[in-house]
Amino acid sequence: MMYRAFLTNFLNNIELILTGVGLLLILLVGMIADQNGIPFWLATAICAIGVGIIHGILFWLLRQRQRQVRQRAIAEIREMLEDLAKNRLATIKMSLHMVQLQQPEQEGQIQRKFDRVYEILQELTGIIDHISDESLVHWRHCYQQTIARVERERASALSGK
Repeated sequence: MMYRAFLTNFLNNIELILTGVGLLLILLVGMIADQNGIPFWLATAICAIGVGIIHGILFWLLRQRQRQVRQRAIAEIREMLEDLAKNRLATIKMSLHMVQLQQPEQEGQIQRKFDRVYEILQELTGIIDHISDESLVHWRHCYQQTIARVERERASALSGK
């Protein structure tokens, strides 16, 4: 249990930890080099370049991993929403079919209503298919003011209670 807490804390702060370790390493290499007759500035500069390259690679790998996790989560959400839409469509279709059986004289009108509902659900499926990190960022940007207003109203409602 303690290991899991340590690992979670480590992963939550990995950028800061790696930066601190990198700085300590640069200074330590500089001091050791200075004692061995190599100029401090030269050793720290070379070490800083190496640490910078390693940091860049590690941070790129971490970001790639985060992107993959987000893409998987979005794919799962997309599948769930699509399944829910299809389930709702099946329910609507059965309901319309039941009405059609009870009122055969309105068959054409019922079919047109069903076709319109089906079109709407197809549009929703299309929207679901295009959910991505970029579309979420675009959505947030477009609705930033509305989101801020809703959050302010929610905060004032919560503080008023």
